[in-house]
Amino acid sequence: MVNGILADIRSIVGAEGATDDPAKMSRFIGDALGSFRAFRAASRLNATPKAVVWPENTRQVSEILRYAQRFQVPVVPYGGGSGVAGAAAPIGDGIVLSLDRMNAVLSVSAQDFTARFQPGVVLDDAAYALGSAKLLLGHDPWSRPIATIGGAISTDGVGYTAARYGSMGEQVLGVEAVLADGEVIPTRATAKPTNGLSLDSLLIGTEGTFGIITEATLRVFPLPEKRLIAEVVFPTFEKGFHAICHLQAEGVRPAMIDYGTESNSVPDTESDEEATLYISFEGFKEDTELQWMRTLDICGQYEGREGSREEAENFWRTRHSQGERYKRNVLESDDPAKARRERAWSRMDYLHVALPVSSVLDYRRRCMKLFEDRGIVVPEWSIWARPEFFSFLIVQEQDDNNGTPQEMARVVDDVLSMAHQLGGSMEYCHGVGLKLSHLAEAEHGNGLQVMRRLKRSVDPGYILNPGKLLG
Repeated sequence: MVNGILADIRSIVGAEGATDDPAKMSRFIGDALGSFRAFRAASRLNATPKAVVWPENTRQVSEILRYAQRFQVPVVPYGGGSGVAGAAAPIGDGIVLSLDRMNAVLSVSAQDFTARFQPGVVLDDAAYALGSAKLLLGHDPWSRPIATIGGAISTDGVGYTAARYGSMGEQVLGVEAVLADGEVIPTRATAKPTNGLSLDSLLIGTEGTFGIITEATLRVFPLPEKRLIAEVVFPTFEKGFHAICHLQAEGVRPAMIDYGTESNSVPDTESDEEATLYISFEGFKEDTELQWMRTLDICGQYEGREGSREEAENFWRTRHSQGERYKRNVLESDDPAKARRERAWSRMDYLHVALPVSSVLDYRRRCMKLFEDRGIVVPEWSIWARPEFFSFLIVQEQDDNNGTPQEMARVVDDVLSMAHQLGGSMEYCHGVGLKLSHLAEAEHGNGLQVMRRLKRSVDPGYILNPGKLLG
């Protein structure tokens, strides 16, 4: 039976523009956050929406939101579904608004170094379109084969080349968005915004809770004359970290910094393990070579030695392989929702915190002690893009006496709270979503109430992506 919401939505987008068929909706029941790492949010995953709708233009998005506002129907905007915080997880009594069909490259200006995209453009497709014009997309995450322009802006994602080009939000010049009541707001895509509150900021990193992006103008970059990719190996994590800080202090500007250790145990606080830095430079040939020479000199001061160029090139070539596997094994499977559920690994999490540079090593030592006490294995410690961006992969040892999901949830909360205590932020890369929304007050303090008041002013019914980001 066609439900009432579906019939109403089809009057806006046509019979092929919406569905409540479980098989067709399977692709949109959740994002890349698996229940094995959702912890407190696990019970809120895999809800089945009333319908999935595919608008084709801004006018249809506006009419859908007017309808949803009138009848207080929750709306969850959906990009590529590559997020790992549950920001795109549907609400059972609402609709998923997929932006798949709003996937046009609207314009590219080599003279202005700008490009206009609809939100459903996949990052790979955007990069290809720009490459044809001898331009470069500055955002290059692992999920480039599946993530979209709109989703990357909504989470303010960080990619491999963020060391040079910044996060996705830093590359946004202007947006067009639709508010909860259907009102369309454009912002001027200029290098310097007009005075007053930057309305772009209501859309960047806010996970579709303040509005749905329907168009974005990005700053893009010239294709580099040369790209140099190299590997440097350090005897300890700390020595390599100090080298990265020194590079920053000297004004060395890599395009990519991907640094870390890989092991299967928790090092004690009196020792450390070998760590590898993958680093790249791009631009003028002479500049890349001079930057690399200075990098080798600085890294040598911290016992860093040049590693294998072949390994570094392979790292660069395969940087999107995880996204390609997820696309092939999950999104293109016969039943994506089932494929997501069957991806359960051992109980693990990958945490990304932003800290003052001066606190990173102290934070790592505190984490080591906590993990040692709780039976947590750390396969990887890493720095990505900037020395302030610290990440770590944790796995819970499980036997008959420990290893419950509740214990792992407490570990995650404790280390994120520790980041707050040291003046840091709990997530620099993937957004808050469902998974971390319970820590929003600890993150923002009284600022959370200000954000909630702003939310109520533009979305009094809380229909846009409820339960995400703002708790």
